[in-house]
Amino acid sequence: MEQPERTTLARETDRIHQATASGARRRALVAGCVGNLVEWYDFALYGAFATVLAAAFFPRADPATGLLATFAVFGVAFLARPAGALLFAHHGDRLGRRRALVASILLMAVVTAGIGLLPGYDAAGWLAPALLVLLRAGQGMAVGGEYGGSAAFVVEYAPADRRGWYGGWQWATVGLGLAAGLATAALLSATLDGPALRTWGWRLAFLLALPLGLVGLYIRRRIEETPGFRAVQRLGAAARTPLADTLRTARPAVVAGFGLVASVTATFNIVFVFLPSHLATTGRAPLARALAAALVGLLFAAGAAPLAGRLSDRVGRRPLLVAGVVALLVLTVPLTALLLRGEPGGLLLGYALIGLALGTLVPSAFLAELFPTRLRYSGLSLTYGLASAIFGGTAPALATFLVRRTGAPLSPAWYATGLAVVALACVLLAPETAGRPLDVGSERTPVPRA
Repeated sequence: MEQPERTTLARETDRIHQATASGARRRALVAGCVGNLVEWYDFALYGAFATVLAAAFFPRADPATGLLATFAVFGVAFLARPAGALLFAHHGDRLGRRRALVASILLMAVVTAGIGLLPGYDAAGWLAPALLVLLRAGQGMAVGGEYGGSAAFVVEYAPADRRGWYGGWQWATVGLGLAAGLATAALLSATLDGPALRTWGWRLAFLLALPLGLVGLYIRRRIEETPGFRAVQRLGAAARTPLADTLRTARPAVVAGFGLVASVTATFNIVFVFLPSHLATTGRAPLARALAAALVGLLFAAGAAPLAGRLSDRVGRRPLLVAGVVALLVLTVPLTALLLRGEPGGLLLGYALIGLALGTLVPSAFLAELFPTRLRYSGLSLTYGLASAIFGGTAPALATFLVRRTGAPLSPAWYATGLAVVALACVLLAPETAGRPLDVGSERTPVPRA
């Protein structure tokens, strides 16, 4: 059966968009963003409590070795992201975005609360870290299906001239969710003494994931499917093998997104996950101070994202992406040097500036617009899942290894700078996507004829 012409799909999408009330658009934006926030809160807790989890789930020998083992388990979630991306994206492109997003938030809530109930190494021996690995993999699968799905969901609901604005809020809630996780960890670290935090205090943050997840689940179940996917369904244009179609027809888009996401996720995990724990274990700054400064950086990133997204609606996606990547290229090493000093003012300034740079990089609308509607969930999830698994998940453990092997605390920052060079090349070679009909995607990714 031949796929409907793009012009037909565009007309049907426009018709459904015009019939969609502004209130429904706002509810869809809230549903996509609230669920996204909850999932990233859950995901952030592990990195925020890395030093505490090292003591709880691994033999208490060398603290640095325990931290390295904890970051290795941290990476397991990223390695599981591609599997989650493939699973959720297949159903998201075949059956709908809403169903996949409901399933992803439910999975995240259950496995995160499960971590809060796990026995420690003293009680269960090596069974404790084994179960931690299993549940951490479940978190990774959930996030693998979340980012691409929520980005596709909010962008497909957005008016054509506000896709950057909607995508900016989706990107902002990544930062807000991570900030909520860090804020919870910082609050518990500041209010509980060491023994209380290590034995039961950290568990409260993980158990909170269950009621938060149920709230997000309730909101998402009340929202209709996106106008774009409803148009695909009505015309019988849903992909039967979305992953295979994406790899066959959208490779340039995957490569462009892969390079950008690799830089963003590696830089983020080095600065916001590795550095607070490194500062605490080396005595450069108390954990509570480091986490509080990182929280400020995330708030700056979240505040900048919607504004950058709205500006990209006016001037295009590429100028904002180029500005953000160049900022990472120039600032990562000197700002990391400032953070390593551990001084309160330097921590706040360094994290605020790196947060602004990351907030300017609003990839959601850009990545969504690279792929046609029938392949969008798969394209987004594949791109984000693979890049974050290979470069993001390994970043804290690699940073720990580099510092121990070379004795150079700035070596992880130089690694992140090298990835920024690759990201800049990918952005410069990618097409401008602002203003294009969403059913088209990249000019280099034609819809196949079955």
